[in-house]
Amino acid sequence: MGIKRFFKSEQKTIGKATLIIAIFIVFSRILGLIRDRLLASTFGATIELDIYFASFKIPDLIYSIVLAGGVLVSLLPLFSDYYKKNEKEAWKLINSIINIFLVALIVIAFFLFIFTPELISLILPGLNPDYVGETVNLTRLLFLAVFFLGLSSIFSTVVNYFNRFLIYSIAPVLYNLCIILGILFLAPKIGIFGPAIGVVVGSFLHFLIQFLCSLNYGYKYSLILDVHYEGVKDFFKLLFPRIISAAAGQINLLVITAISSTIAVGAITFFNLADNLRFLPVGFIGISFATAVFPHLSKSVTDKNMSEFSINLRKVFQDVLYLALPISILTFVMRDLIVSIILKTGEFSSLAVEITGACLGIFALSLVFQCLEPTLLRAYFSIKDTKTPAIISLIFLATNFILSFLFVELLKQNEFLNSFILNMFHLKSPEHVLLLGLVFAYNISLVIDFILLSWFLKKKIGGLDLKKSIIKISISSIPMLMVALFIIGLFNKMALDNFWINLLEFSLVALFSFATYFIFTYILKTEEAQRIKQFLLNTLDKTLK
Repeated sequence: MGIKRFFKSEQKTIGKATLIIAIFIVFSRILGLIRDRLLASTFGATIELDIYFASFKIPDLIYSIVLAGGVLVSLLPLFSDYYKKNEKEAWKLINSIINIFLVALIVIAFFLFIFTPELISLILPGLNPDYVGETVNLTRLLFLAVFFLGLSSIFSTVVNYFNRFLIYSIAPVLYNLCIILGILFLAPKIGIFGPAIGVVVGSFLHFLIQFLCSLNYGYKYSLILDVHYEGVKDFFKLLFPRIISAAAGQINLLVITAISSTIAVGAITFFNLADNLRFLPVGFIGISFATAVFPHLSKSVTDKNMSEFSINLRKVFQDVLYLALPISILTFVMRDLIVSIILKTGEFSSLAVEITGACLGIFALSLVFQCLEPTLLRAYFSIKDTKTPAIISLIFLATNFILSFLFVELLKQNEFLNSFILNMFHLKSPEHVLLLGLVFAYNISLVIDFILLSWFLKKKIGGLDLKKSIIKISISSIPMLMVALFIIGLFNKMALDNFWINLLEFSLVALFSFATYFIFTYILKTEEAQRIKQFLLNTLDKTLK
């Protein structure tokens, strides 16, 4: 495949696009797990790794405010409308937004450079003063990544519109690969700044590959800065509520980071590592399906074909539910095993595994909702409604803020509740129980957020009639869980704990549990099981030929 052909390879159907995105998301997430394993092995649950994760918070917040972390979902429906009518006007819209973004970023960079020390003191009140200087320098360096990821998010719109999901999916792979190289080759010489430099280089490549793809479809940069252009006005009308939504999410993480910094050394690291682990299924299932269906939903709205819109949305919801429910159950029962396989190495101790595993277990309780939400949000964005998610995100922010402080205070004062959580997750160290209170608060808030989004979307487009599907996959999950617990019980009796034994246990649980789940869903005649059977038969038929 030549370079030009590579950049123009299309994935037009939802199924093909989802498969491509899912494959590369898994690959990217595997690289992300390798990255986290290397971080854990190299630095351990230390203050140095705490400040590495904390240093992302201000750049991430600014990214959310400037480009809302959601340019794609705000810009794609507009670009779709403009490109269909007039290609020249569509490129004018892209260039206007790029130039506005560059001006805003230069101004913010100037003030950030001056006030970073004060901002660090605000978000990390429990940070040892000896580490403030290092955190400030890391934050300033990571801000360069905001510049490149911001540009990348704009060109992601073009790439997605033309169904170039292969290019879109390769970008995060390059990003994670650069961080890994930074850990391996730079960390031994310059410490925690090694992976940070990898972040900056990775973000540049994240932008570059999508920029080069856009050039193949007629994009040319021009110095246009027309804030009165109708398309720009429409974009910011959609973006402003999205800014509120994205900023609310980042502020939630800032609250957790600030409180975590006062709990114990390693608390920030445990939360972030567990958060990264739960994003593997969210990315593989939730984001891959949502990304693939989004252009189709937007085009259905443009064509005023709401029947097709509802059919595609319902199908994706069923597919996500079919995969997310069993994975969430297995993630909970294998939480320590998963963390041990991925992170238990070098400086990362057994105690660190237990605490990170407990955090991951709590995240697993809301995993189904986390996987469904990306598609839910894109349904809103397709109908150009960014206000409703914005209002709900403020409720999410307020809920998490209140519950975080409430749960922490309860755990400080209530010894029974404290002991209950320790026993529930088999923890030996009581100093990080407060962190689990924060994770509980965050996940309860996520569930409330999903319920509100679902309820208001139903008011707008009607119900999707998912009851039969939910009942069938729920019934099928019961024998799957029994098989998983049986195999785990056998390994527990062996009382062996090393990487290869753990990997064997995980593989056997996953294999036999999913086989059981598939058999029961097939017996109950779920649409998803029928499609999997047909896919396997077709693959076998092609192989034999």
